[in-house]
Amino acid sequence: MYTFVSFTVAELFEKVWQTPMIKLAHDIGVSDVAVAKACRKTGIPLPGRGHWAKPEKHRQRKPKPPQVEGKVRFQVLDRGTPPAKPGTDLNSTIVRRTIEAPYQLTEPHALVSRWLKSAKTSKLKDGHLDYGGKRVLNGMISSTLIERCAILFDALIKESEVEGYSWKINAEGKTIVTVNDEPMAVRLMERLDKHPIPPPPPPKRRPGAPWEPNFMSPRSPQFEWASTGELTFQIEARMDYGERKNWKDTKTAPLEKKLSSILAGLSSASVSIKVLREKEEARDREWAEDERRRFERARTTETQRRLRLSLVKHTERWERAERLRAFIKAVEDRLTITPLADQEMAQAWIDWAHKQANVLDPTQGNLALITTLDVELESWFSGPHYGQVEKGWWSE
Repeated sequence: MYTFVSFTVAELFEKVWQTPMIKLAHDIGVSDVAVAKACRKTGIPLPGRGHWAKPEKHRQRKPKPPQVEGKVRFQVLDRGTPPAKPGTDLNSTIVRRTIEAPYQLTEPHALVSRWLKSAKTSKLKDGHLDYGGKRVLNGMISSTLIERCAILFDALIKESEVEGYSWKINAEGKTIVTVNDEPMAVRLMERLDKHPIPPPPPPKRRPGAPWEPNFMSPRSPQFEWASTGELTFQIEARMDYGERKNWKDTKTAPLEKKLSSILAGLSSASVSIKVLREKEEARDREWAEDERRRFERARTTETQRRLRLSLVKHTERWERAERLRAFIKAVEDRLTITPLADQEMAQAWIDWAHKQANVLDPTQGNLALITTLDVELESWFSGPHYGQVEKGWWSE
């Protein structure tokens, strides 16, 4: 059975520069090629050739570690889990066996039968079968690989269902595999070769005929697609960094011999999808908390700004009322020195002027409106004002 060994990028960098590559790969349980490939993907510089054969003082100086976050995972054979003995409980110990696709399709799965029926009647579009929007297995292949694709799908579905996986076609027409309660989209895709189609030769001109331009000859480039027979099984899902999601035909091993690796990859992908989702949810919660604190700060700042504006406004109204009263008092003092002939008219003006000063004076009205600290912000308020900053008494 396989297990996973993970390191952070910083940890793997330190190990690479502390231990020779062959010994490090042996300690992890993988090949030195796998370790070097993982280092190149994450940007970890490797010691040069002959680094460990030199004396320590003549070795290359250790560079700075890459500024990359994340983890590097290696799939290794769990040698501490022995295979199940005859007569023991198979549910307690699960050992993944080697799975190979059969040479002939017999008793196909219901999903495979439905796909096979649609594939045999589908036309080609850009080299791949066009199912016309039918909800069938996602096999982006040419017509030459229908039988092989059906065998691969059938073997994968049947073997995975034994391990508790489930397959379905969703409303969008994607093939969904559910592993450990984690749905993920998968597909089989064939690589096609694209060849340009040369334009037809120009028509021959009769001897002695005058030359005439052919305005119909320019055309957009035409292409044709040729089958390569190379299949790729793809997991269409966002996963944690470094997780495998593609299995391809190679010269030494076709997909038929990689079914065990694909099933193990589906299980690993389900864990990676969950880990990535939990990371994103934690990041979203952190962002939401930061946004809440920012909004509270902005709300407090805006409330303070409006309270100050109200205080200045009331102060200015009170000062104007006091100036009016001072002016009215000066008029009254002057009238005692030089009285008018019509004293009643003068007194009427004084009474009217006092009323106008009282209207302007905020202390003559509802004092609760002046002394309140409650400020009701608009429903659309979302943060600080991005226009020109207003200058007031408290501006620097």
